[in-house]
Amino acid sequence: MTVPYLDLNKINKRFGHFWALRDVSLQISPGEFVCFLGPSGCGKTTLLRIIAGLEKQDNGSIFQMGRDISVLPPSKRDFGIVFQSYALFPNLNVRDNVGYGLQGKAWSREKRQVRVDDLLSLVGLSASASQYPAQLSGGMQQRVALARALATSPGLLLLDEPLSALDARVRAHLRTELRQLHQRLGVTTIMVTHDQEEALSLADRIVVINQGCIEQVGTPQEIYQQPRSAFVADFVGKTNPLQVQWLSPGRFDWHGIELCCEHTSPQSLGEMFTLALRPEDILLHDQDRSNLQASNCYAAQVQDLEFLGAFCRVRVHLPINGQSLLADVPSAQAARMGLTRSRQVFVGLSAERMQVFGPNARAA
Repeated sequence: MTVPYLDLNKINKRFGHFWALRDVSLQISPGEFVCFLGPSGCGKTTLLRIIAGLEKQDNGSIFQMGRDISVLPPSKRDFGIVFQSYALFPNLNVRDNVGYGLQGKAWSREKRQVRVDDLLSLVGLSASASQYPAQLSGGMQQRVALARALATSPGLLLLDEPLSALDARVRAHLRTELRQLHQRLGVTTIMVTHDQEEALSLADRIVVINQGCIEQVGTPQEIYQQPRSAFVADFVGKTNPLQVQWLSPGRFDWHGIELCCEHTSPQSLGEMFTLALRPEDILLHDQDRSNLQASNCYAAQVQDLEFLGAFCRVRVHLPINGQSLLADVPSAQAARMGLTRSRQVFVGLSAERMQVFGPNARAA
């Protein structure tokens, strides 16, 4: 059996009466890229700092390649870290910033210079070696911080929201570079982010954290397509949360109309549930398709449209029960249908794509 690179067991952390982390257990395999994803204050950065030894857990254990590092200081743990602020030395140029950690007898001047040159080439900053942080763009500073974190060839790379200070275009570009760099180096990586798009595009696995607890661990596809809780469904991507009452297996009452859903099990009559349906799983039609579908097709009126490039996000109102839904429609289809405010349409709600969450907010 393969030993996990990192093994966290029942990590707890309190600040006064506030539980920052509660019974967090997680295993990370060698070479994985894992994202800790969650809203501000959920505990993801605290967990990263505990792994690094910058914060001490109240109880629980941490093993790195089978070695207990639970109480070791940061200097005794094998990791490199990039902070949100990059924390570069303003009085040192790029070369000296990258080579700062390469001290001691193991690093002769020649060996150190070769290592720094290799790293600068790796992150595309060879031409900027003599420049100072103040002369660099935010994206270039992020690359310097990344090169410095990799200088000692750590087994673990920790990234604390390293792209959050950048503008959207640079952030998207550096996401691609970061993923390619990880694929080349194969270093086990943990990244903290509150940006779902970042997590979905970068991670091998995502750890969704909420109020100090792990809600779900899975691949980006699993997290998005098979959320295990109403929180995950709502936090990762857009969703339509429909408050419904159970009628019979596969049948729910949604404010006076009956919805059919394939993913459900027998419950008690009248028990409350949440049905979650992604906007892209709501279909808009020019004509009534109820005669072609088993159910879930209703007349609606367009309330609002938001053009988002490849698709339009359309809010529709259902007169039959007074509720509204968000639907994502390809821009070409929206143009073909002539979608405008007050336009009459028909909506189809996919029975097989609905996620059902019971009273305990977990998937039923």
